[in-house]
Amino acid sequence: MTSLKGKAIPLNCWGAIRNLLRAVAHGPLTKCSQKLNMDTNKRATALSKAIGTQAETLLELVAKELGHRDSLDRFISYGDIYTRAHPISPILHIVSGNTPAAAIQTLTRGLLIGAFNQIKLPSEGIQEVEGFVEKLPSELKSLIEITRSRQTSTEWLRSARAVIVFGSDETVSEIESELFPSQIFIPHNHKVSIAVIDSDEDKEAAKLAALDITKYDQQGCLSPHDIYVHPKEQPRSFAAKLADALSELNTKYPPTGRTIEENIKIDDLRRSYSFRSSNDTSVQIWKSDSNTDWTVVYEEDPQFAASPLGRFVFVKPLPNSLNDALNINKEHLSTIALYPFSIKRAETLNLYGATRICPLGSSQDPSIFWHHDGLQTLAPLVHWTDAG
Repeated sequence: MTSLKGKAIPLNCWGAIRNLLRAVAHGPLTKCSQKLNMDTNKRATALSKAIGTQAETLLELVAKELGHRDSLDRFISYGDIYTRAHPISPILHIVSGNTPAAAIQTLTRGLLIGAFNQIKLPSEGIQEVEGFVEKLPSELKSLIEITRSRQTSTEWLRSARAVIVFGSDETVSEIESELFPSQIFIPHNHKVSIAVIDSDEDKEAAKLAALDITKYDQQGCLSPHDIYVHPKEQPRSFAAKLADALSELNTKYPPTGRTIEENIKIDDLRRSYSFRSSNDTSVQIWKSDSNTDWTVVYEEDPQFAASPLGRFVFVKPLPNSLNDALNINKEHLSTIALYPFSIKRAETLNLYGATRICPLGSSQDPSIFWHHDGLQTLAPLVHWTDAG
């Protein structure tokens, strides 16, 4: 006999209790183990049409992450045994509205492995995600549930076997506190990015940086807050060129949907730097007229400065020790956009804490092969059965 909260329970009852607890923790088995009549190749083909890439690219991603493109469909030779992968299912995706591409990417990954996907959108929805789902065949649509309701997502949280969250540190911590130890948790919380410009012989860097800042209105984790420019390229002059490039892009792609709070934050910081620039020649500010559309601040102090976002960027001289300038922000560093880009130069930036080093101008367009926040994207979402 074994006791639970002071009550005796026969040993032969523990199996039933264990199964009940698993059912509560993991939800209906129909969603965890339903059979999809599409193999990996067919799923990749359907998804490629929806996201505008090649099916072969998605199959190569499966091969790189899981060892073989057929790992989800049959037993594959693995050393002196055989093994095959199964999707962990259902997967709950809790996404933010500021970067639709991230939401589409995480849903694509869940569908590619054949999992059942529940996705919690913000209350205002994400038009791009809903448009993506409409492009899918009925077989893949059957693997998706979408809600904007917090109550529904809370119910899903209890039954999900994997939970992927995009949000602030506070949001991520709150959700993590509600999870069972058996649930897989993949957080994508607060991150910042920078750019490094070593030389600009072709005079393209300002325009490329403006693209990284303008796309998605600088929201999300991949757009640079600060741009470090080698002193030989005259960082103050570069800041003026960047202001011109942002102004030009703004005529074609003005910001939309900003909240009053966001504009207030931008305006407050503008006032602070405008005051400083009137008394300190080491600071200069350029900004759009009559609105908060874009802002460039040149500052000689190399210490990392956090942007309020909304196309507000700092330009600073590249110091001898970028490592010291980044300081505690290294643990939150996502991307370093580099110009000109080379693998040799990326090697020298490798130890600064960033999980991605990319060419300037592509900050907001990561490869489908990237390791999001330094993590594999498919491998954590499968479990394995061995044979032999």
